[in-house]
Amino acid sequence: MRKKNGREVDRRLLGPVLMGFFIMGFCDIVAPISGRIADEFPAEAQGAVSFLPTMVFLWFLLLSTPMAGLMNRIGRKAMALAGYAFTVAGLVVPYAAGEGCALGWYFFGFGLLGVGNTAIQVAINPLLATIVPGERMTSYLTVGQIFRNTSLLLMAPIVTALVAATGSWRLLLPIYAALTVAGGIWLRFTGVEEPQTRGGAVGMIDCFRLLAHPTVALCAFGVAAFIAADVGIGFLSSRLLDNPDSILTSTGFYACRIVGTIVGAWLLVRYSDVKYLRWNMCGALALATALLFVRSDAAVYLLVGLLGFAMACVFATVYAVATKSAPTKSNEVAGLMIMMIAAGAVSGPAVGALIRIAGDVHYGLLFVMACIGYLVWASFRIETETTTEKTDSHA
Repeated sequence: MRKKNGREVDRRLLGPVLMGFFIMGFCDIVAPISGRIADEFPAEAQGAVSFLPTMVFLWFLLLSTPMAGLMNRIGRKAMALAGYAFTVAGLVVPYAAGEGCALGWYFFGFGLLGVGNTAIQVAINPLLATIVPGERMTSYLTVGQIFRNTSLLLMAPIVTALVAATGSWRLLLPIYAALTVAGGIWLRFTGVEEPQTRGGAVGMIDCFRLLAHPTVALCAFGVAAFIAADVGIGFLSSRLLDNPDSILTSTGFYACRIVGTIVGAWLLVRYSDVKYLRWNMCGALALATALLFVRSDAAVYLLVGLLGFAMACVFATVYAVATKSAPTKSNEVAGLMIMMIAAGAVSGPAVGALIRIAGDVHYGLLFVMACIGYLVWASFRIETETTTEKTDSHA
Protein backbone atom coordinates (compact mmCIF):
# COMPACT_ATOMS: atom_id res chain seq x y z
CA MET A 1 0.00 0.00 0.00
CA ARG A 2 1.25 3.47 -0.93
CA LYS A 3 -0.32 6.85 -0.55
CA LYS A 4 -1.42 8.78 -3.61
CA ASN A 5 -2.84 12.27 -3.20
CA GLY A 6 -3.31 11.72 0.51
CA ARG A 7 -5.00 8.34 0.31
CA GLU A 8 -3.81 4.77 0.19
CA VAL A 9 -3.61 2.86 -3.07
CA ASP A 10 -4.72 -0.76 -3.16
CA ARG A 11 -1.96 -2.77 -4.78
CA ARG A 12 -4.62 -5.24 -5.97
CA LEU A 13 -5.62 -2.67 -8.59
CA LEU A 14 -2.19 -3.03 -10.20
CA GLY A 15 -2.79 -6.63 -11.29
CA PRO A 16 -5.45 -6.03 -13.96
CA VAL A 17 -3.67 -2.89 -15.20
CA LEU A 18 -0.31 -4.64 -15.52
CA MET A 19 -2.16 -7.43 -17.33
CA GLY A 20 -2.97 -4.72 -19.88
CA PHE A 21 0.76 -4.30 -20.57
CA PHE A 22 1.01 -8.06 -21.05
CA ILE A 23 -1.86 -7.97 -23.58
CA MET A 24 -0.29 -4.91 -25.22
CA GLY A 25 2.56 -7.16 -26.36
CA PHE A 26 0.28 -9.43 -28.37
CA CYS A 27 0.36 -7.16 -31.43
CA ASP A 28 4.14 -7.60 -31.63
CA ILE A 29 3.74 -11.28 -32.55
CA VAL A 30 2.93 -10.26 -36.12
CA ALA A 31 6.49 -9.43 -37.22
CA PRO A 32 8.19 -12.64 -36.00
CA ILE A 33 5.22 -14.88 -36.87
CA SER A 34 5.07 -13.54 -40.43
CA GLY A 35 7.88 -15.96 -41.29
CA ARG A 36 5.57 -18.87 -40.43
CA ILE A 37 2.74 -17.28 -42.40
CA ALA A 38 5.05 -16.79 -45.39
CA ASP A 39 5.63 -20.56 -45.53
CA GLU A 40 1.91 -21.01 -46.29
CA PHE A 41 2.06 -18.99 -49.52
CA PRO A 42 3.93 -19.17 -52.87
CA ALA A 43 6.94 -17.01 -53.72
CA GLU A 44 4.87 -14.44 -55.64
CA ALA A 45 2.90 -13.64 -52.44
CA GLN A 46 5.96 -12.98 -50.26
CA GLY A 47 5.94 -9.26 -51.03
CA ALA A 48 2.38 -9.01 -49.76
CA VAL A 49 3.20 -11.01 -46.63
CA SER A 50 5.87 -8.45 -45.73
CA PHE A 51 3.07 -5.85 -45.38
CA LEU A 52 1.38 -7.75 -42.51
CA PRO A 53 3.18 -5.73 -39.78
CA THR A 54 2.01 -2.57 -41.59
CA MET A 55 -1.60 -3.50 -40.80
CA VAL A 56 -0.80 -3.36 -37.08
CA PHE A 57 1.11 -0.08 -36.90
CA LEU A 58 -0.77 2.05 -39.45
CA TRP A 59 -3.56 2.71 -36.96
CA PHE A 60 -1.34 4.53 -34.48
CA LEU A 61 -1.09 7.41 -36.95
CA LEU A 62 -4.77 7.42 -37.91
CA LEU A 63 -6.53 6.66 -34.62
CA SER A 64 -4.38 7.66 -31.63
CA THR A 65 -5.70 11.22 -31.28
CA PRO A 66 -9.37 10.40 -32.11
CA MET A 67 -9.23 7.61 -29.53
CA ALA A 68 -7.71 9.98 -26.96
CA GLY A 69 -10.65 12.34 -27.55
CA LEU A 70 -13.14 9.50 -27.22
CA MET A 71 -11.41 8.36 -24.03
CA ASN A 72 -12.05 11.78 -22.52
CA ARG A 73 -15.76 11.01 -22.85
CA ILE A 74 -16.02 7.28 -22.05
CA GLY A 75 -13.11 6.90 -19.62
CA ARG A 76 -9.78 5.09 -19.60
CA LYS A 77 -11.10 1.75 -18.41
CA ALA A 78 -13.81 1.66 -21.09
CA MET A 79 -11.25 2.51 -23.79
CA ALA A 80 -8.96 -0.30 -22.59
CA LEU A 81 -11.86 -2.78 -22.66
CA ALA A 82 -12.75 -1.68 -26.20
CA GLY A 83 -9.13 -2.32 -27.17
CA TYR A 84 -9.35 -5.81 -25.67
CA ALA A 85 -12.49 -6.53 -27.73
CA PHE A 86 -10.75 -5.53 -30.98
CA THR A 87 -7.70 -7.57 -29.98
CA VAL A 88 -9.80 -10.70 -29.43
CA ALA A 89 -11.51 -10.19 -32.79
CA GLY A 90 -8.17 -9.67 -34.53
CA LEU A 91 -6.77 -12.90 -33.11
CA VAL A 92 -9.88 -15.00 -33.71
CA VAL A 93 -10.58 -13.93 -37.33
CA PRO A 94 -7.53 -15.56 -39.02
CA TYR A 95 -7.85 -18.62 -36.79
CA ALA A 96 -11.54 -19.05 -37.57
CA ALA A 97 -10.77 -18.70 -41.28
CA GLY A 98 -8.93 -22.00 -41.00
CA GLU A 99 -5.64 -23.54 -42.06
CA GLY A 100 -4.65 -22.47 -45.56
CA CYS A 101 -6.98 -19.45 -45.55
CA ALA A 102 -6.52 -16.57 -47.96
CA LEU A 103 -3.93 -13.93 -47.06
CA GLY A 104 -6.73 -11.36 -46.86
CA TRP A 105 -7.98 -12.93 -43.62
CA TYR A 106 -4.60 -12.27 -42.00
CA PHE A 107 -4.67 -8.68 -43.20
CA PHE A 108 -8.18 -8.18 -41.84
CA GLY A 109 -7.44 -9.85 -38.51
CA PHE A 110 -4.14 -8.06 -37.95
CA GLY A 111 -5.79 -4.77 -38.88
CA LEU A 112 -8.30 -5.32 -36.07
CA LEU A 113 -5.40 -6.28 -33.80
CA GLY A 114 -3.72 -2.96 -34.61
CA VAL A 115 -6.87 -0.98 -33.85
CA GLY A 116 -7.18 -2.78 -30.53
CA ASN A 117 -3.55 -2.20 -29.63
CA THR A 118 -3.84 1.51 -30.40
CA ALA A 119 -6.77 1.75 -27.96
CA ILE A 120 -4.85 -0.22 -25.31
CA GLN A 121 -1.74 1.96 -25.65
CA VAL A 122 -3.83 5.14 -25.44
CA ALA A 123 -5.62 3.92 -22.28
CA ILE A 124 -3.28 1.75 -20.19
CA ASN A 125 -0.53 4.27 -19.36
CA PRO A 126 -3.04 6.93 -18.14
CA LEU A 127 -4.96 4.20 -16.31
CA LEU A 128 -1.81 3.21 -14.48
CA ALA A 129 -1.29 6.88 -13.55
CA THR A 130 -4.63 6.91 -11.72
CA ILE A 131 -3.58 4.23 -9.23
CA VAL A 132 0.11 4.86 -8.52
CA PRO A 133 1.93 7.76 -6.83
CA GLY A 134 3.26 10.31 -9.32
CA GLU A 135 6.80 10.04 -7.97
CA ARG A 136 6.73 6.26 -8.60
CA MET A 137 5.23 6.41 -12.09
CA THR A 138 8.52 5.80 -13.93
CA SER A 139 9.22 2.71 -11.81
CA TYR A 140 5.78 1.26 -12.46
CA LEU A 141 6.04 2.01 -16.18
CA THR A 142 9.28 0.02 -16.16
CA VAL A 143 7.43 -2.87 -14.49
CA GLY A 144 4.73 -2.55 -17.14
CA GLN A 145 7.32 -2.86 -19.92
CA ILE A 146 8.67 -5.99 -18.24
CA PHE A 147 5.18 -7.49 -18.40
CA ARG A 148 4.90 -6.54 -22.07
CA ASN A 149 8.27 -8.04 -22.92
CA THR A 150 7.35 -11.20 -21.01
CA SER A 151 4.40 -11.79 -23.34
CA LEU A 152 6.82 -11.50 -26.27
CA LEU A 153 9.35 -13.73 -24.54
CA LEU A 154 6.78 -16.52 -24.20
CA MET A 155 5.60 -16.37 -27.81
CA ALA A 156 8.45 -18.34 -29.41
CA PRO A 157 8.50 -21.22 -26.87
CA ILE A 158 4.70 -21.52 -27.18
CA VAL A 159 4.93 -21.63 -30.98
CA THR A 160 7.74 -24.19 -30.85
CA ALA A 161 5.75 -26.40 -28.46
CA LEU A 162 2.58 -26.09 -30.57
CA VAL A 163 4.43 -27.03 -33.77
CA ALA A 164 5.97 -30.04 -32.01
CA ALA A 165 2.59 -31.15 -30.62
CA THR A 166 0.20 -30.30 -33.46
CA GLY A 167 2.33 -29.49 -36.49
CA SER A 168 0.99 -25.92 -36.62
CA TRP A 169 1.59 -22.60 -34.83
CA ARG A 170 -1.99 -21.35 -35.26
CA LEU A 171 -3.30 -22.36 -31.82
CA LEU A 172 -1.26 -19.41 -30.54
CA LEU A 173 -4.07 -17.13 -31.76
CA PRO A 174 -6.93 -18.55 -29.64
CA ILE A 175 -4.57 -18.93 -26.65
CA TYR A 176 -3.76 -15.21 -26.77
CA ALA A 177 -7.43 -14.42 -27.42
CA ALA A 178 -8.42 -16.36 -24.27
CA LEU A 179 -5.80 -14.51 -22.22
CA THR A 180 -7.18 -11.21 -23.53
CA VAL A 181 -10.72 -12.21 -22.53
CA ALA A 182 -9.46 -13.14 -19.06
CA GLY A 183 -7.69 -9.80 -18.75
CA GLY A 184 -10.82 -7.97 -19.87
CA ILE A 185 -13.00 -9.74 -17.31
CA TRP A 186 -10.45 -8.99 -14.58
CA LEU A 187 -10.35 -5.29 -15.47
CA ARG A 188 -14.12 -5.04 -15.96
CA PHE A 189 -14.81 -6.18 -12.40
CA THR A 190 -12.03 -4.10 -10.84
CA GLY A 191 -13.15 -0.72 -9.52
CA VAL A 192 -10.76 2.04 -10.62
CA GLU A 193 -11.55 5.61 -9.62
CA GLU A 194 -10.83 7.77 -12.68
CA PRO A 195 -10.23 11.52 -12.50
CA GLN A 196 -12.60 13.98 -14.16
CA THR A 197 -11.28 14.98 -17.58
CA ARG A 198 -10.32 18.61 -17.88
CA GLY A 199 -9.80 20.58 -21.05
CA GLY A 200 -10.28 19.53 -24.65
CA ALA A 201 -8.76 16.69 -26.52
CA VAL A 202 -5.32 17.07 -28.04
CA GLY A 203 -5.61 17.14 -31.83
CA MET A 204 -3.25 15.78 -34.46
CA ILE A 205 -2.35 19.31 -35.59
CA ASP A 206 -1.45 20.27 -32.00
CA CYS A 207 0.91 17.31 -31.86
CA PHE A 208 2.58 18.00 -35.20
CA ARG A 209 3.15 21.66 -34.29
CA LEU A 210 5.64 20.41 -31.71
CA LEU A 211 7.95 19.29 -34.53
CA ALA A 212 9.04 22.94 -34.68
CA HIS A 213 10.67 22.34 -31.28
CA PRO A 214 14.17 20.97 -32.13
CA THR A 215 14.59 18.57 -29.21
CA VAL A 216 11.02 17.26 -29.45
CA ALA A 217 11.50 16.72 -33.19
CA LEU A 218 14.73 14.78 -32.64
CA CYS A 219 13.01 12.65 -30.01
CA ALA A 220 9.84 12.10 -32.05
CA PHE A 221 11.80 10.83 -35.03
CA GLY A 222 13.90 8.88 -32.54
CA VAL A 223 10.75 7.05 -31.43
CA ALA A 224 9.91 6.41 -35.09
CA ALA A 225 13.42 5.06 -35.74
CA PHE A 226 13.34 2.88 -32.61
CA ILE A 227 9.95 1.34 -33.42
CA ALA A 228 10.94 0.77 -37.06
CA ALA A 229 14.19 -0.90 -35.96
CA ASP A 230 12.41 -2.97 -33.32
CA VAL A 231 9.81 -4.27 -35.79
CA GLY A 232 12.57 -4.88 -38.34
CA ILE A 233 14.48 -7.00 -35.81
CA GLY A 234 11.29 -8.92 -35.03
CA PHE A 235 10.70 -9.47 -38.76
CA LEU A 236 14.25 -10.74 -39.27
CA SER A 237 14.75 -12.68 -36.04
CA SER A 238 13.02 -15.83 -37.30
CA ARG A 239 14.72 -15.61 -40.72
CA LEU A 240 18.39 -15.16 -39.82
CA LEU A 241 18.79 -18.88 -39.09
CA ASP A 242 17.83 -21.56 -41.57
CA ASN A 243 16.34 -24.06 -39.14
CA PRO A 244 12.89 -24.83 -37.68
CA ASP A 245 13.78 -23.35 -34.28
CA SER A 246 14.92 -19.99 -35.67
CA ILE A 247 11.92 -18.24 -34.10
CA LEU A 248 13.60 -18.83 -30.73
CA THR A 249 16.01 -15.97 -31.57
CA SER A 250 13.13 -13.68 -30.54
CA THR A 251 13.10 -15.39 -27.13
CA GLY A 252 16.70 -14.38 -26.53
CA PHE A 253 15.98 -10.87 -27.79
CA TYR A 254 13.10 -10.27 -25.38
CA ALA A 255 14.72 -12.09 -22.46
CA CYS A 256 17.74 -9.81 -22.76
CA ARG A 257 15.43 -6.84 -23.17
CA ILE A 258 13.82 -7.62 -19.80
CA VAL A 259 17.27 -7.74 -18.22
CA GLY A 260 18.20 -4.54 -20.05
CA THR A 261 15.07 -2.81 -18.75
CA ILE A 262 15.97 -3.65 -15.16
CA VAL A 263 19.62 -2.64 -15.61
CA GLY A 264 18.58 0.48 -17.53
CA ALA A 265 16.22 1.59 -14.77
CA TRP A 266 19.17 1.34 -12.34
CA LEU A 267 21.59 3.19 -14.65
CA LEU A 268 19.16 5.99 -15.48
CA VAL A 269 19.07 6.96 -11.82
CA ARG A 270 22.86 7.46 -11.89
CA TYR A 271 23.54 8.78 -15.41
CA SER A 272 21.85 11.26 -17.72
CA ASP A 273 19.25 10.12 -20.24
CA VAL A 274 21.35 11.39 -23.15
CA LYS A 275 24.53 9.58 -22.06
CA TYR A 276 22.60 6.34 -21.57
CA LEU A 277 21.06 6.68 -25.04
CA ARG A 278 24.43 7.48 -26.64
CA TRP A 279 26.25 4.49 -25.12
CA ASN A 280 23.49 2.04 -25.94
CA MET A 281 22.89 3.17 -29.52
CA CYS A 282 26.59 3.06 -30.37
CA GLY A 283 26.67 -0.48 -29.01
CA ALA A 284 23.46 -1.43 -30.84
CA LEU A 285 24.84 -0.17 -34.16
CA ALA A 286 27.99 -2.27 -33.69
CA LEU A 287 25.88 -5.35 -32.90
CA ALA A 288 23.58 -4.88 -35.90
CA THR A 289 26.63 -4.42 -38.15
CA ALA A 290 28.16 -7.64 -36.82
CA LEU A 291 24.90 -9.51 -37.49
CA LEU A 292 25.19 -8.53 -41.14
CA PHE A 293 28.32 -10.65 -41.47
CA VAL A 294 28.01 -13.58 -39.05
CA ARG A 295 26.46 -16.90 -40.09
CA SER A 296 27.07 -19.09 -37.03
CA ASP A 297 23.89 -20.02 -35.17
CA ALA A 298 25.52 -19.38 -31.77
CA ALA A 299 26.78 -15.96 -32.88
CA VAL A 300 23.36 -14.96 -34.19
CA TYR A 301 21.67 -15.95 -30.91
CA LEU A 302 24.29 -14.05 -28.91
CA LEU A 303 24.21 -10.88 -31.01
CA VAL A 304 20.40 -10.76 -31.21
CA GLY A 305 20.21 -11.15 -27.43
CA LEU A 306 22.74 -8.37 -26.84
CA LEU A 307 20.84 -6.17 -29.29
CA GLY A 308 17.71 -6.69 -27.20
CA PHE A 309 19.65 -5.60 -24.10
CA ALA A 310 20.92 -2.44 -25.82
CA MET A 311 17.46 -1.47 -27.12
CA ALA A 312 15.67 -2.01 -23.80
CA CYS A 313 15.02 1.50 -22.48
CA VAL A 314 15.23 3.58 -25.66
CA PHE A 315 11.53 4.48 -25.85
CA ALA A 316 11.33 5.51 -22.19
CA THR A 317 14.56 7.52 -22.45
CA VAL A 318 13.59 9.42 -25.59
CA TYR A 319 10.08 10.01 -24.23
CA ALA A 320 11.51 11.45 -20.99
CA VAL A 321 13.90 13.79 -22.83
CA ALA A 322 11.07 15.11 -25.02
CA THR A 323 8.76 15.66 -22.05
CA LYS A 324 11.45 17.48 -20.06
CA SER A 325 12.19 19.76 -23.03
CA ALA A 326 8.52 20.83 -23.34
CA PRO A 327 7.07 20.46 -19.84
CA THR A 328 3.99 22.62 -20.55
CA LYS A 329 3.06 20.48 -23.57
CA SER A 330 3.15 17.02 -22.02
CA ASN A 331 -0.20 15.93 -23.53
CA GLU A 332 0.88 17.01 -27.01
CA VAL A 333 4.24 15.26 -26.56
CA ALA A 334 2.44 12.06 -25.52
CA GLY A 335 0.14 12.26 -28.55
CA LEU A 336 3.06 12.83 -30.92
CA MET A 337 5.02 9.90 -29.49
CA ILE A 338 2.05 7.54 -29.85
CA MET A 339 1.55 8.64 -33.46
CA MET A 340 5.21 7.99 -34.23
CA ILE A 341 4.71 4.33 -33.32
CA ALA A 342 3.08 4.15 -36.77
CA ALA A 343 6.62 4.08 -38.20
CA GLY A 344 6.57 0.36 -37.54
CA ALA A 345 4.33 0.11 -40.60
CA VAL A 346 7.25 0.67 -42.99
CA SER A 347 9.55 -1.99 -41.53
CA GLY A 348 8.07 -5.11 -43.10
CA PRO A 349 7.92 -3.70 -46.65
CA ALA A 350 11.37 -2.06 -46.39
CA VAL A 351 13.11 -5.13 -44.96
CA GLY A 352 11.28 -7.44 -47.37
CA ALA A 353 12.31 -5.30 -50.34
CA LEU A 354 15.98 -5.34 -49.30
CA ILE A 355 15.89 -9.12 -48.91
CA ARG A 356 14.34 -9.60 -52.36
CA ILE A 357 16.79 -7.19 -54.04
CA ALA A 358 19.91 -8.68 -52.41
CA GLY A 359 18.71 -12.28 -52.36
CA ASP A 360 20.05 -12.64 -48.80
CA VAL A 361 18.00 -12.24 -45.64
CA HIS A 362 20.93 -10.65 -43.78
CA TYR A 363 20.78 -7.56 -45.99
CA GLY A 364 17.47 -6.67 -44.37
CA LEU A 365 19.66 -5.57 -41.46
CA LEU A 366 20.69 -2.52 -43.51
CA PHE A 367 17.29 -1.00 -42.70
CA VAL A 368 17.75 -1.72 -39.00
CA MET A 369 21.25 -0.23 -39.11
CA ALA A 370 19.93 2.95 -40.77
CA CYS A 371 17.32 3.38 -38.02
CA ILE A 372 19.87 2.82 -35.24
CA GLY A 373 22.29 5.12 -37.07
CA TYR A 374 19.74 7.92 -36.78
CA LEU A 375 19.45 7.26 -33.04
CA VAL A 376 23.25 7.49 -32.68
CA TRP A 377 23.25 10.82 -34.54
CA ALA A 378 20.26 12.13 -32.56
CA SER A 379 21.88 11.17 -29.23
CA PHE A 380 24.75 13.55 -30.02
CA ARG A 381 22.46 16.28 -31.42
CA ILE A 382 20.00 16.27 -28.51
CA GLU A 383 22.52 17.58 -25.99
CA THR A 384 23.56 20.36 -28.39
CA GLU A 385 19.97 21.36 -29.10
CA THR A 386 19.07 21.30 -25.39
CA THR A 387 22.02 23.58 -24.58
CA THR A 388 21.00 25.96 -27.40
CA GLU A 389 17.42 26.07 -26.16
CA LYS A 390 18.55 26.89 -22.61
CA THR A 391 20.81 29.66 -23.95
CA ASP A 392 17.98 31.12 -26.03
CA SER A 393 15.59 31.05 -23.05
CA HIS A 394 18.07 33.10 -20.98
CA ALA A 395 18.84 35.60 -23.73
